[in-house]
Parts: sequence; structure tokens; C-alpha cells
Amino acid sequence: MFSAPWLGNPVARQTIRLLVSVGLCGCVTWITHLQEPGWALITSVIVTQSSITETLSSGRYQLVGTLIGAAASILPITLMLYHWPLWQAFVVAFVPLAVLASWRPGTRMSVVTLMIATLFTTPNDPYLLPIERVLSILIGVGVSMLVTYVVLHEQARRDAFRNAALTVRQIVGMLTHAGRQDMDWSQIQDLNDACVLSLRKVQTAVEEARREHWRPLEQRDPMLAQLPKVLRQLQMDTLVVARAVLRGETRPVPDAAQASGVEPLSPGLMRGFDWIISRCEGEAVARTGEEYRVAAGVMAGLSDEAAQADEIMHFVVGILQTDLKALIHLLGQDDTAQA
Repeated sequence: MFSAPWLGNPVARQTIRLLVSVGLCGCVTWITHLQEPGWALITSVIVTQSSITETLSSGRYQLVGTLIGAAASILPITLMLYHWPLWQAFVVAFVPLAVLASWRPGTRMSVVTLMIATLFTTPNDPYLLPIERVLSILIGVGVSMLVTYVVLHEQARRDAFRNAALTVRQIVGMLTHAGRQDMDWSQIQDLNDACVLSLRKVQTAVEEARREHWRPLEQRDPMLAQLPKVLRQLQMDTLVVARAVLRGETRPVPDAAQASGVEPLSPGLMRGFDWIISRCEGEAVARTGEEYRVAAGVMAGLSDEAAQADEIMHFVVGILQTDLKALIHLLGQDDTAQA
């Protein structure tokens, strides 16, 4: 819809979403003649996040806390109508809510709502204040949800494939250093930790994508739905292969692996990894699909890659090759019609 380059900046996109959310919320409160529109505007600022998942979570906490606080405020308001002192009536409801907020931090808004409904006087019916507070929260949360879904959404699919490409690059780095044997096992583990972190970002983006549409992700984007599982298997295979290369050795000379016939990242495997990286980066830009015969040609180049002189290496590289083919097969499917 928009093609301005600066819209690719996450800060700029979130700024626009926040401004639209506050502006739209202000219009709704003006149309509905809400007596205290400020609370709705504050809610829209708090709830509007950069992702649907974060917005849903923040909105849920705001709404649940407000409903609990509004219901609890009925008691002190009633007691004050029977001429109880303000602070005594307030404490009767405040103490249980303080315990609840300490036990369930997500309900902290209930304490705020109780204070607003009890401590701030109003010339109107005192029971209207908690009701109006609930309406303000409903307006703020509803507008924030709408804006997060519609205005410059971050497209979790793009983030998932971008991080998938990064994960595969890190996998290649692990295999490269293991093959050269220029790192010890602890350094390989550090690389693996970074790889796991990227993989978690893929999983987070996929979970975000599940909330973007009412249709199940497995139906509208099977490639994306299966991506974390296949990538995770490839990452675990890589760690096993790296361990097999470095077994029983501390810091051998760089050419020792090649001299013994251990080649964890041969040309055929490297072509496969390069194709996967290119494919993921392409899907991060647009969902264009790919002819399966291209993927089939890449897989054909892996047919003899498990032929290692060392029996253990033959076994572990064979497993790596099998899961690599599974990932290539997944990315080679043209599922653009499912969108």
C-alpha cells in the first residue's frame, strides 16, 4: 500500500500506529460524548504495541484489571453512601485487590480503577464512574486492536523467513568452523546458542502469524507453519555433526579434517544451504512461490554427500543430509495459492 522507504523502519511504523490509535480513539470518545476521554486515550497508548501478540496481551490485562476494579469499587461506594468515612471504605476494597495484584501482576489495573472510582469525586451518580471507566477501557482496547491489525502491520511471515535465513547462515558458520577445526567445542556451543536465539525468533514470528488471520496457519501457509520444526531439527543435526568432527581432539591443525576424509560442509551441501538462504530471503520480501524442479535439482546434488571415510561421520552427515532435503522440499513447494 505504501512504498516510502522510511516505512521499513520499525520505529517509524510504530510511531504512525500510535498516532493513528490515539487520534482514532479521540474521535470515538468525541462521538460517544465520553465524560472523561483521557482514560481511553491513555489506554490506547499503553495497549498499542508493535505486534498483535503484545497488543492482545496488554489489552487483556487492561480489560480484566479494569473489570475487577470496577466491580470491587461498588463496595466502598455503597459504604460511603451509608456514611462510612472515605478512607475506611476505600481500605476495605483496597487490601484484597493489593493481595490479588501481588499474586497476579496482570491484575494491577484493578487497583488503579478502584482508586479512580473511589477517590475521585463526581457530581453525577457515583456508580456511573466505574461504568464509564470500563467504557473508556473498552474503547481504548478496541481501537488499539483495530489499529494493530490494520495499520502498517509488521507482517510476521516476513520476520519469520528473515530470521530463518539468519539461522541457516549460523548453521553454515558452525559447520565451517567445525570443518576447519579452528574453534574448540565451547566456542561451537556459543555459536549454537546464537543459532537457538534466532530460531526462537522464527518461532515467535510464526506464533504471531497464527493470530493474524481467522484461518488456521496450516491451511493458508503450510510452509510457514512447518518452518520452525524443520529448522530446529537441522540445528540439532548440525550440533551433532560439529561434535563428531571435534571428538577426541583439542586443537588439531586446520587441514586435519580434510586429510582424514571428514568433510561436514562439502560443495553439494553448501549449494543446498545457499539455495535455502536465498529462498528464505526471497520469501521475506514477497510470497512468490518456487518451481519444485529447482528444489529437486538442488536435492539431486546431495545424493553422494554422506560418503564419508569415517563411519561416525558417515552416519551423522547422512542424518544432516536427510533433514536438509526435508527443508529444501518444504521450501520448494509453491503454496502461493493458499494465501
